[in-house]
Amino acid sequence: MYIWRHIPLLRFLIPYALGIHFASAVSGYFSLVIGFAAAILGCLVFSHFTLRKKVNLRLLSVAAYLAICLFFLSGVIITHLYRDINFDNHFSRADRQNTLVLARVINNPETKPKSIGCELSLVTAYNEKGAGESIQGVAQAYFEIDSTSQLLSYGDYVLVHNNFSEVRPSVNPYQFDFKKYYENKNIYQQGYFKVGDWKNLKLNHTNPLFALSYRWQTSLRKLFDQYFLDDQVKGVAQAIVFGYKEDLDDDWLKAFSKTGTIHVLAVSGLHVGIIFILLGGMLRIRQSKGRWLIAKSLLAIFILFLYCLITGFAPSVARASLMFTVVILARAFNRNSNIYNTLTFAAFVLLLFNPLNLYNVGFQFSFLAVIGIVYYKDTFRRWLPQTSWLGDKVVTLTSVSIAAQITTFPIGLYYFHQYPNFFMFSNLIVIPCITIILYSGIFFVALGSWIPMLASFFSSVSETYILFIAKVVHFIQDVPYAFFDNVHITFSQMICIYLIIILGTITWVNKWQNGVYLTAIAAVLFLVADLQYNRGISDTEMILFDVRNETLIGFKQNGFVTFLASEGIYKDQSMMDFIITPYIVTERLSNNYCIYPSQLAQYKETLPTVELLGNGFVWFNGKRILLLDGMRSYIKEPIDIDILLVGATKSEKYLSKVAHLVNANQTFLLDNWRVERLKMELNNHETVIQKRFIVVKLDKMRHFLAQSIVF
Repeated sequence: MYIWRHIPLLRFLIPYALGIHFASAVSGYFSLVIGFAAAILGCLVFSHFTLRKKVNLRLLSVAAYLAICLFFLSGVIITHLYRDINFDNHFSRADRQNTLVLARVINNPETKPKSIGCELSLVTAYNEKGAGESIQGVAQAYFEIDSTSQLLSYGDYVLVHNNFSEVRPSVNPYQFDFKKYYENKNIYQQGYFKVGDWKNLKLNHTNPLFALSYRWQTSLRKLFDQYFLDDQVKGVAQAIVFGYKEDLDDDWLKAFSKTGTIHVLAVSGLHVGIIFILLGGMLRIRQSKGRWLIAKSLLAIFILFLYCLITGFAPSVARASLMFTVVILARAFNRNSNIYNTLTFAAFVLLLFNPLNLYNVGFQFSFLAVIGIVYYKDTFRRWLPQTSWLGDKVVTLTSVSIAAQITTFPIGLYYFHQYPNFFMFSNLIVIPCITIILYSGIFFVALGSWIPMLASFFSSVSETYILFIAKVVHFIQDVPYAFFDNVHITFSQMICIYLIIILGTITWVNKWQNGVYLTAIAAVLFLVADLQYNRGISDTEMILFDVRNETLIGFKQNGFVTFLASEGIYKDQSMMDFIITPYIVTERLSNNYCIYPSQLAQYKETLPTVELLGNGFVWFNGKRILLLDGMRSYIKEPIDIDILLVGATKSEKYLSKVAHLVNANQTFLLDNWRVERLKMELNNHETVIQKRFIVVKLDKMRHFLAQSIVF
């Protein structure tokens, strides 16, 4: 089979990646895994010496399967050892009586709107008596902005109060899961430190390479601040040239995303390829032979390494640089290289150094895009042969765009729920401009500190083209049907789409008749998965969201949902997008929803899916509900209701005056941050503390991390 014969590393990469994925599932049996790995390694050593004496095909076959098992176990072992939380001295297992923690800053601190954010490597925990214990682990820390925190730098040792807490899981339906996100970065703790909660010890220990990378990035940001006066333009320029994305404008970011050009703002193989072409032209590598070829090749590899250093070794840049390094060395020493094997090697190296890269969305997109480009690009080019230089470039760019979309659009739909319909047109314009911007940016970086006149010239060139592509993507974004958004597919549906692509390609290339039937079966499985998911969506439910100091409730019926939101959410579009949009998309409601201020519950009003009875009383699905936030007058006589909802706006004093008059079958506290204080006022009520969102259905309730409640 072509794949196994010509891409031998793939047969080992697949079990290694599976080992990474299943490492958490078998972490409790780590000693057993080590034992199995040692036994298999011993068998392979024995097989090696036996086969050297005499070839035995059966033994060779057994050894091959054992090697695959060993790579699977290697993935488990390396991932287990990489995750700090698996060690006994991890901070989460330390004595909670510890009051002080010695830590070291391990990345370049970033200035946020209200704090300085950085990652801390935890070193020692001290108790009240001053006794310390050695600990390990990484925490996400935020320092209140002041003159001291602004001087924090990579490698600094700090002594902080033990304000750390475990990273909370997502608390609302389908919301972005920060806990899982940080776990995939090997981070399990977070903390906020005010002025006086910490002290910079004026000690510093760094990794020389990373220290150099951060110094260069800081210097480049200062240089860009000096010559790029428009913040929006500066944000794009920094992202394109050296991968710094903190200054990107949100509106511009959305425009690039909706037009299928977001990839140009993340340093990747495209940027490395453009730099490689520049290096090849300047060093005349193709025209060189012998020792000059080797010397120039090594110089090109060194420059690519420096670019990796400037970008902070971003996975996509590291992948592309590794690939180009293998290709350059193969040509320098007159060796043939298989691009798929090279790609597999790059993935292997990156996963060896950081197995959690497997869950990095950029890592996944990067490799899938390259696979698509390598496999499909030349096929599309042959369909439209061109004789002119311009025609060939247009066809090449179009082919690359389509090829990359074929292998990335399923995962794009799964993660981001949108698809850019005009990606071909936008990329035809944007990518040539990106080439000019990147070349200008490179010369700007190289000469900016030495020759101000050239710095001004190249920054002006970059700014002109950035403004141009910004106008292009904003124009395309506003074209009707420029993109599909709020598209939701399940993981199984994404797998079905990839099966359709793979089987369809094999059928088309090999004229495989049975492949038509298999492709059709994959398409049917996609529809079955879609039908099954739709059947699992509840038609009638009440959704109680948990938002600090705010109230948000949804009433869903017949495929339409009405939200009641407190003022802080109702007037904040970004908060609505962050909390409500994931629910709307995943429940496939599209535009079938409306949002009203929760204060409306004070009055009588008929809304699309719920009846407001006034003074906080709500009638929904045959149940009488009292929303405490909607009350505008005290209750004077005892009342019976089905559900009491205690939101975020009423004080504990107000609650104490009405709680003894309300006889509720169920009481829900919507604001977890006030749970303990509210429970004191509700000591006569059986309360349900929501640890995640709660959904009240026709005949039952469901909510994550708490028991199901039937009523």
